[in-house]
This record gives sequence, C-alpha cells and structure tokens, in this order.
Amino acid sequence: MVQAIVFDCFGVLYRDNAQMLYDLVKPEDFHKLQDVIHAIDHGFLTRDEYYQAVAEIGGVSIDAVKDVDRRQFSRNDELFSYVESLKPQYKLGLLSNVGQGIMQQLFTEQEREELFDAFVLSSEIGVTKPAVQAFDAVVSQLGVAADETVMVDDLISNIEGAKLAGMNAVLFTSNQQVQQDLGEFLASHA
Repeated sequence: MVQAIVFDCFGVLYRDNAQMLYDLVKPEDFHKLQDVIHAIDHGFLTRDEYYQAVAEIGGVSIDAVKDVDRRQFSRNDELFSYVESLKPQYKLGLLSNVGQGIMQQLFTEQEREELFDAFVLSSEIGVTKPAVQAFDAVVSQLGVAADETVMVDDLISNIEGAKLAGMNAVLFTSNQQVQQDLGEFLASHA
C-alpha cells in the first residue's frame, strides 16, 4: 500500500527554463556550464560563486545571469493544487537537485512545513538524483518503506534511480497525464 508520494521540483512543481542559461554561453562551453551546474547542485558552490562562474563562462555580467536565474522558475499552480489534495491521505516529500539559495525563493517556510513531510535538497545532502542515496534520504525522512513510496519526476534517469532504490515511480510529462497515471496507480495499490 502506498504511504507516501515524493515530487521533483524542477520540471514538475516548477517549470524549469534552464535552457536560457545555455543561451548565455557558446556551444563549445556547454560542458563548462554543466560542470558549474553540477557543482552548485552538489553544494560545492555558493549562489554568488555560481553566478560568478556562469558569468565568466558566458562573458556576461553577473546581473545577466541573475536575471535568467529569476526568470527560469514558474510555479505549476495546477499541480500544486493536486498535490495539496493528496496531503490528507499521504505523506508528501520533495526531492530536488538544486543548489543553495533557490528554494527560499520558491517555497515559503510555511509551505515547506505544511505541505511536505520531507524536503530533501541535493546541495544539503551532497548527492544528486539519480543516485540511490538521494532516494534513500527522502524515504528515510518520510519514515516509510521504499516500496510504499511513489516518486514523480520528469527525467527517465531519475525514474530508473527511484526504482533501483526500491521505490515506485511515475514519469511526469504533463499535469493531466500525471494526475491520471498517479491516480490509477494509487487506486490499484490502495
């Protein structure tokens, strides 16, 4: 029986327009940008160090990078409403690959405490999805068994990582699709 549902943040609860960051750099420097993104997601860089590194790679101002950073997140209000409707029946978690300083911009402290029973960020645990340890961390904080938990993510690699950790998983492609697929899964595992 399913006891908990864990949601990814970027690409699911928030729409991520990270591609705009790649517009700031030359194609031959994409690998450098990816390295910086991985470094902040793992908690190796502060937000200011990240801005500086991306600005240097792109040959742009720090303000230009900050502008992209501010614009890249748009809240998926329809999905938030659905998640809130699940709260009375299930423990809810968030598991996200994200650097320091972003979540305070996206979630109030009250939202974090009232909506989520576990709020696990890669930069705080030092490991990113799809590593099994990331999924283990959220399951541990939820206090449920992995096989009693469903992960909702927009990346196949993270779906596969969740399954390797013993979790159930539903791939997110759209609000309508995930509500249907997750609803059917929950009904069949009640």
